[in-house]
Amino acid sequence: MDDWIIEIIFSSTPQALRASKARNDRLPLDWKVVERRNGAALVATQTLRRKTVSSALSKAARTLEWIQRVAEAEIIPLSVSVRPDGTPEQVPELVTLAEIAIQLGVSRQRVQQLSRQAWFPPPVARTKSGPIYTVADAIQLQRVRETKKGNSYGRQTAERSV
Repeated sequence: MDDWIIEIIFSSTPQALRASKARNDRLPLDWKVVERRNGAALVATQTLRRKTVSSALSKAARTLEWIQRVAEAEIIPLSVSVRPDGTPEQVPELVTLAEIAIQLGVSRQRVQQLSRQAWFPPPVARTKSGPIYTVADAIQLQRVRETKKGNSYGRQTAERSV
């Protein structure tokens, strides 16, 4: 049997806070508040002894059902992850403004201008070199830019390479 770590992340809402205060001896959960780029989050962590990942996933689903029952609401988690104990957490792939500029087919200066727009995703971190974004945010950003009226950046990039 292996030890598995279940991690369920919720937005910090009154319902999630209510669930974090409930106790169940058969379902020991460790709760912590984590500051994220888009506000506080509640993280429920549980260590299990299971043979397979599928049995750990099944237990994660039952844990989520219990949390929702206690919260007296269908609170939707931001993420649910199951990993073997001792395995480090997955760090999302990160990109800079310069890499986003290449992806969009525009200059770095243009991406800096766009980053001031309300619809531009917030950075996950800031370094002395500049802001850092997740690849998922960059991909979503490209989709938003491609669907804006009068702009078809995907086509322009393809035409330039011809």
